[in-house]
Amino acid sequence: MTSSSSGDMPTCKPLPKHKLAVLTFIGLLIPVNVIPKYLIALFPDRPLLVTVLAVGAIVLLMTYAIMPVLIWLFRGWLRPSRTRTSRS
Repeated sequence: MTSSSSGDMPTCKPLPKHKLAVLTFIGLLIPVNVIPKYLIALFPDRPLLVTVLAVGAIVLLMTYAIMPVLIWLFRGWLRPSRTRTSRS
């Protein structure tokens, strides 16, 4: 086993949690309203199946599609450049 020292990996400041919460809220608005409606139409007599499939689909979409796109789109807001903050 090797121990990791602080010089092994570059340090990166984590994204602000309150800003990620806002992006998560925005990202969930459409899939939470759309996906269950389509699944209920496919499986009208299986509410548990609809819930499991909807949650799974939403988690996958948020992890691999929606949040990466939102983080990229809002990168300037999530991590403002130092030159902008020093002028204000």
